Amino acid sequence: MNQALQQYHLTDLEYPTWLAIQTALERGLRDRQSEKLAPPLLVVVHDLLERAFTATHRFAFRRVVETDFGVAVEDDTDRFEKLLETELAEHGTRNLARFCQEVGWQVCVDVPPASSSPQGVLVELMVPVPGDLRPFRTEKLVEALGLELRVEAIPSGSRLALIMRSQQSVPPATPALLDASACRSGVGDIAERLNYGLVCFAPTGEILAASSALLGQLGLAQSPEALRALAEFIPLAFLHDVVWGLALWKCSGNFENYRIRLRQTGSGDPATAVLFNVSGFRKDNGEIVSLWQVVSLDQGAAAMVEGSIIGETRVHNITRNYVPQLVEQKAREAVRLGKSGLSNERRKVAVLFCDVVGFTSYVERNQDMESIIDTLNSVLRRISASVRSNRGAIDKFMGDCVMALFDSPVDAVLAAINMQSHADDINSLRMRAGQQLLQLRIGVHWGEVVIGNVGTAERLDWTAIGDVVNTASRMEKECRPGATLISTDVREALESAHPGRFCFEDMFGIQVKGKQHTLPVCHVSLAASPGM
Repeated sequence: MNQALQQYHLTDLEYPTWLAIQTALERGLRDRQSEKLAPPLLVVVHDLLERAFTATHRFAFRRVVETDFGVAVEDDTDRFEKLLETELAEHGTRNLARFCQEVGWQVCVDVPPASSSPQGVLVELMVPVPGDLRPFRTEKLVEALGLELRVEAIPSGSRLALIMRSQQSVPPATPALLDASACRSGVGDIAERLNYGLVCFAPTGEILAASSALLGQLGLAQSPEALRALAEFIPLAFLHDVVWGLALWKCSGNFENYRIRLRQTGSGDPATAVLFNVSGFRKDNGEIVSLWQVVSLDQGAAAMVEGSIIGETRVHNITRNYVPQLVEQKAREAVRLGKSGLSNERRKVAVLFCDVVGFTSYVERNQDMESIIDTLNSVLRRISASVRSNRGAIDKFMGDCVMALFDSPVDAVLAAINMQSHADDINSLRMRAGQQLLQLRIGVHWGEVVIGNVGTAERLDWTAIGDVVNTASRMEKECRPGATLISTDVREALESAHPGRFCFEDMFGIQVKGKQHTLPVCHVSLAASPGM
């Protein structure tokens, strides 16, 4: 069956639409039996879309500045750049996307199925901006993948087409097993090509020899005096850990991934230093041969920690459980797309708030703090498991309250019902033991939120904010203990997706801060199965 052309008209790179484009691209690659191209291709397409929207928003802001502010951009480019920087810093791309929507400046994205694209077009973008859109960050990746990127001017702006070149059938190469000599030659070529430094230490810690590459990286001249200066730069901790310590403790004498920071004397800035990653081995005579790879150039305060990466891994293993699931998931996605940070997203989500009723009074009656923490964690583990099993993510824990996000309101309600089921099981045991019941109150609302960076450089949260979040929190407080309260939007989504699966109680209104009218809500549960 022939698949239809997937076409999207956008004014911004919206998260749900990006997922739809991603799905269409992956389907097209499967049809072409080129599934392995999917991960790098998504990086390329994401880059093309970002460049298209950047150019479109810039073009739109130029129109606004010229018509509304009366500024001739060609005559005052510095002022234009400052105005644009201020607009993006204060409002992101939201206002510009809305303006583009009003005037009809949209980026059209076509993902043709393989059957209707004999020219091998994987994706095509129509951008309402005249002129060349280069540079693209991923042009070298396009070439490496054997693809072709065509950019041409059209009457309505620019056309970008990412094309899979037709290739003759070539038998796959047979991998060869490298012998020891070839391995040594290859490693030597890598070290020379990447300008790695080499340093040889005596068993007592003195420098016996160093490569010119390392001296150059530190701004030192190629001279005996520079080698003596280098010896003074080596911190005592490195000698203790590597030359006399780490390398000697291991029978093999090998060590790797040790980080060390040395001052770059030739930079003119005493605060400038180079962070190296060092690996090496101990020879039979006790000498240490080490390979030095530049990791980063730091100015001012040190940004990366020195010492063994093994130690840093242990720290990460401790702290990773304190990082919200959503942040780690989005960080991995950002890294795959070549990003160095998390950007703000505007998307529709179901927001769930769950609170343990009466936990404050339970704390007051129990002096054993270890018992309190154990009890709370036992409840939170089951709540988290319900979120995870229904494709949600914990946004944050707030004492005995949990906030979770779901792409689907159906998943959010199913998670809530599952939480209540676990709570019933726990409370049946607590009742038999004569302990205080710990019931749950749950509120679920559905709508558009902003998920973005909140805080300062010292402490950031990547979290959801907006009216939907505030309303869901208020609904949870109005919920009956042991029940789940949902809004009209959630109820309509449930009835549309699964008619007859859920049982809804009578609607009633609650007052939400900042709203003139009451919000209609109702309690929800699973409908009884036939025959029960």
